[in-house]
Amino acid sequence: MAKTYYAEGRQVAYVLRGLFILGGLGIYFSIPGLHWGFFFGILFGSVILGEIFGRMWTSKRRKDKKAKKSSRTSGVKQVSTTKAKSRAHNTSAKAPMKKTDAQILKADVRTLSGTDFERLMELYYIDQGYTVQRVGGSGDHEVDLILKGKEGYKIAVQCKRWKQDVGNDIVLRLKAGKQVHGCYDAWIVTTSNFTKAAKEAADKLNIKLINGLSLDERLKRWDRIAK
Repeated sequence: MAKTYYAEGRQVAYVLRGLFILGGLGIYFSIPGLHWGFFFGILFGSVILGEIFGRMWTSKRRKDKKAKKSSRTSGVKQVSTTKAKSRAHNTSAKAPMKKTDAQILKADVRTLSGTDFERLMELYYIDQGYTVQRVGGSGDHEVDLILKGKEGYKIAVQCKRWKQDVGNDIVLRLKAGKQVHGCYDAWIVTTSNFTKAAKEAADKLNIKLINGLSLDERLKRWDRIAK
């Protein structure tokens, strides 16, 4: 773009130079008796004025270009900032508030998030006399809780707050997780039920399955509201 503006400036300089020369010569020849020095002065002055106005044109064009570019950049930054704030606001609005233990204990178990359901079962087993270690997260090998009873052996527990039935893939992964965490036994607790394949696999691998009906009975017997 710089070359284009320079070329435009040169054209402006040439045009103005010609106009100044023509105008100057017109005045020179219209006034009789002028010294010949005025003639060369007109030529020289026309060249100088043409160069000055040509450079002014080029400089102005470049400044206008920079001003437009700066305005567009500022507008893009402002829009980006507005979008970022909007996304942050939407994310904040969608993020569920973390429930307190009291809220978890009073809530309908099937309305809890997966994390809150794990916390409910942690509180339940603590009240049943177990020492509970919370595992969960990445690399948990399908083990959410590790219970340790009075006898001293450990139990790997997987908590599934699901609507659909739990399949045998969860059972098989818990079998591996049980070994990874050095547990003697393994249980799966769910708010739903288990597929036929899951029940068959659990029976062969000696993994205890606690379905939604059994869980409801346990929670009814447990006076959790008073905790």
